[in-house]
Amino acid sequence: MNYKVTLAYDGSKFHGWAKQPNVVTVQQTISNALKKILKEEVNIIGAGRTDAYVHAISQVFSLKTKQNLINMNFKKAINDLLPKSIRIKSVKIVNDNFNAQHFALNKTYKYVINTASYDLFNNDYLYNYNKKINVSLLKKASKALLGKHDFLSFSTSELKDTIRIINSISFKKDKNLLIIRINGNGFLRNQVRMIVGSLLDINENKKDKNSLEVLLTNPKKGSCIRKAPGSGLYLEKINY
Repeated sequence: MNYKVTLAYDGSKFHGWAKQPNVVTVQQTISNALKKILKEEVNIIGAGRTDAYVHAISQVFSLKTKQNLINMNFKKAINDLLPKSIRIKSVKIVNDNFNAQHFALNKTYKYVINTASYDLFNNDYLYNYNKKINVSLLKKASKALLGKHDFLSFSTSELKDTIRIINSISFKKDKNLLIIRINGNGFLRNQVRMIVGSLLDINENKKDKNSLEVLLTNPKKGSCIRKAPGSGLYLEKINY
């Protein structure tokens, strides 16, 4: 049977989602727990990779096994084995052809920025920017990013196809926090963090408000340069 598993994790405890040698990752930690429960090696396919220290409120992976995970109360069993920094939220049986990565229609990331004084105890869960932000200016500048573009300038990806679609960008003030939400059909490596970094450059007058258009029309790998810290980034929702 094929299963769709939804989970959340605290990215500050991991070097990203994907398995890597000699470091602790979310995918490897889950794979280890699955092997103990199922007594077999299973391949888990994540909806997308998150970088080191990036969090997930609603990540998704799919897996296939002959065992009935629903009958064996799999959710409780695996949560008992996993560290408290990872929680399985739901487990559902899906069609055999479902693939968590390829079936995703769009994803929403949110980025959390602290504009007030340094917040020591939440440093792993936001960007301690500690400066005022001209939200109106960033709203106007960000409109250039909407739609279908080559986002190579906002990525360190090795992929050949770097064209993506951004459906919406929103800005919400919550006391001393600025929350930026970006929804798109898919994202390149570091794309959201580099977009946020570029917006903050505009806020600091290091770049012109039209600089985003220049980066889009002249795509060059990582040319926006500035990358906001992973601690402020959350994979918030995936739509199928």
